[in-house]
Amino acid sequence: MTNQPDAFLSYTRLDDEFFGGAITSLRKLIELGVQVIAGQKSFKIYQDVDGLEFGEQWQKGLDQAVTTARFLVPVVTPLFFQSEACRDELTKFITHESEQGRDDLILPLYFVTVPALEKQELLRDDPLAEIIASRQRYDWRSKADLPINDPQVKAAVRQLSEKIGIALARVQGDLEAKGRPGAPTTASEGHKVAAFSHASNVIRSEEPQKKSTKLKRVLWVDDRPDNNVYERRAMEAYNVEFELAETTGEALAKLRKTQFDAIISDMGRPPDAQAGYTLLNSLRSSGNLTPFFIYAGSNSPEHLRLALSKGAQGSTNRANILINEVLTSLNG
Repeated sequence: MTNQPDAFLSYTRLDDEFFGGAITSLRKLIELGVQVIAGQKSFKIYQDVDGLEFGEQWQKGLDQAVTTARFLVPVVTPLFFQSEACRDELTKFITHESEQGRDDLILPLYFVTVPALEKQELLRDDPLAEIIASRQRYDWRSKADLPINDPQVKAAVRQLSEKIGIALARVQGDLEAKGRPGAPTTASEGHKVAAFSHASNVIRSEEPQKKSTKLKRVLWVDDRPDNNVYERRAMEAYNVEFELAETTGEALAKLRKTQFDAIISDMGRPPDAQAGYTLLNSLRSSGNLTPFFIYAGSNSPEHLRLALSKGAQGSTNRANILINEVLTSLNG
């Protein structure tokens, strides 16, 4: 890389593809917003779009981009924490930030609900999630499905652009010399808003259709369904619809009437301490091969091997692993 990027976008391509290129479009709009609204005309966000050209030189250039950027903008989703590349980028930038004696250079965009960020008992399992949780997050979840030129999106990007402009000036240490970013410069506020609105319409014309995947139906069997609210909310953002059952009998009755794309089950349901296996055995013995995932209290390799031997597709107590495995199965 010949030029130092102002920010580095850390994201998963699967998320961008699923949301119809919305993450790429948002990156373009934030970049233009900082240029137009905050008056930082040279502001650029580095986005790696050449991941298929993986190799030593590609990785070297990527590492350089991460460690020379002023800011890291992680697009936070459950898949983000399951991506080795994203975790590596975040880890490298944390070191880069620490070497500068700062703790304000990571600007997370909260794009899809992450159970680990909402449930304290899950948060301590992932030190990188703990770091994201400790930073101010820009909550984009209610806007992830909106077109890039929607008034809510444009208003939110304008506010975010002003904050990034202020953060840039803070890092550069030239607030007094250049004045407060976000305040009117050579262009009037009206002209800046008009230019920004035009830019959002141009970006919208380039944006593919959102969420092209078909709705998937999942049966979730758990005698305490309130414990899995955030997990369901996360997967619902990926066009997953849930039917709930609290007992093995209720689950079997629903399965006789409806075909599901996947089944998630806990393990123990009174009075059966291995109700998850009871349900799985009943399905497999009847020839029902619906993908089956166990979400229980153990993440041990032994329990995973046992579940796989009985015909399950996965077994874990980690929400992000469950979400990644279920979505991978649903999308082939």
